[in-house]
Amino acid sequence: MTHWSGLPLWGAKEAREHTFKLPLPLGVSGIYYTEKQDFTMPELKLGGKGGLLDVGGLLKVSKVKTEQTALNTCFDAWVFPFLKLYALAGYVNGHADITVRPAMLPIGPKLNIGLDYEGPTLGLGGTLATGFKPFKNRPTIVFGLLDLNFTKTFLDFKQIVASLNTVDVMVFSMRFGVRERIMQHPSIGDVNVSVWGGMMYEGVQRIMTGRLGIFDLDFRAKIEAVNPWNTIIGSRLELGEHCDLMFELGIGERQSAMLGVAYRF
Repeated sequence: MTHWSGLPLWGAKEAREHTFKLPLPLGVSGIYYTEKQDFTMPELKLGGKGGLLDVGGLLKVSKVKTEQTALNTCFDAWVFPFLKLYALAGYVNGHADITVRPAMLPIGPKLNIGLDYEGPTLGLGGTLATGFKPFKNRPTIVFGLLDLNFTKTFLDFKQIVASLNTVDVMVFSMRFGVRERIMQHPSIGDVNVSVWGGMMYEGVQRIMTGRLGIFDLDFRAKIEAVNPWNTIIGSRLELGEHCDLMFELGIGERQSAMLGVAYRF
């Protein structure tokens, strides 16, 4: 039966002929995400209208530790059986601890600066999916997912930093897992569980510019993640064709946790 939206645009008949039951093409979800990540700042320039001066010979930022949480709402559509496109909007709250010391005195005193920040996020992304049934007479599916999204975050700092240009982030992830039906409920339909593992890359904008209000100075900083990759493991519980719950952990230099609930229609 064709969905009222006309989606997917192509391939639904072929998928059914191979005994694949496609998800409902439209979905809305709420996602809670939290992460801890360390950065380095190999370059920092400060100045005013006359230009920026590299202060690396005077100050060294030895460590930048961040913790942040985000609440996002996502709308998605399976335009093809193998391609899902989505848009997201959300809000970020975070804290950064910055350790500064004199560049000429490696064992000199350290200054710890704490910065709280928050702001809205907007983004677009897409997911490529593939899968196969390893057993003829079972609903088991082995699947692979490739996901790519781009976000812009408009951060507002509560102290020291008067303004910061938008922060652009690219996230690429790959997941490989298994989906299995665990029961058939008379009122909600099939109940399926998926488990997966994979890798995630988070590419944060390397050059950040803005203004330090407390010192009335412009700044330009080069930011690099200690390790932009981490390992991810997760699981999804599908309650019929309309509702599902998802949980995912990130392990490594970047520690993360994601919890999502979705409704498909």
